[in-house]
Amino acid sequence: MFNKSSRQEAQETESPESMSGAQDSDKHNEGQPEGASTGETANTPDFVALQEKYQQLQDQFTRLAADFENYRKRTRDEQESLVKYGAQKSILELLPVLDNLERATGSLKEDSDPKLLYKSFSMMHRQLMDGLDNMGVKKIPSIGQVFDPLQHEAVSQMNSAEFPEDTIIHEVQSGYQLYDKVVRPARVIVSTGAPEEAAPETAKPAAATGEPAQTPVNPFAQS
Repeated sequence: MFNKSSRQEAQETESPESMSGAQDSDKHNEGQPEGASTGETANTPDFVALQEKYQQLQDQFTRLAADFENYRKRTRDEQESLVKYGAQKSILELLPVLDNLERATGSLKEDSDPKLLYKSFSMMHRQLMDGLDNMGVKKIPSIGQVFDPLQHEAVSQMNSAEFPEDTIIHEVQSGYQLYDKVVRPARVIVSTGAPEEAAPETAKPAAATGEPAQTPVNPFAQS
């Protein structure tokens, strides 16, 4: 009897606050496996593998970003160098012509033989054209060619019995193209064909010539 009444009194003396705290603790532990905690989850093999994968991707991204920045700087430097020194090859092709011109200027005098002058300048002209040809520059053919608005620029038209209509008869200024691109069209004069023949002259009336009109003689008239 004593023990039973003692247990009943102990249950009756439990406070509502202690009972509420026990219930909250039970709810907090619901849904979690026994013995599981945050520290234990961080040490699982799956979590460690994800951390290693993340670090690997982060390292790859950092290397790619550095490589791209180096590529961008290198490309910018190459473009600046191309703009600044891109004409070097063309200059090397033209320097021999300048050398020959300087030699000719130093050797020729005012009383030099005209044939020697002609020969010197012809040689330099041929050398210059060879240098331009090595750079891909070609002269556009014109005289005797059919007029092409993509390669020629007509500055005038002229009658010609030798050249048919729309044919170039004279070149005012040479044209050039770089490979397949026209850098300067040829300025030319185009034929309009043979001139029209003049109509035969007809007898003009006396009034138009200003001479007095003559009366025809009657052979039957009496004198």
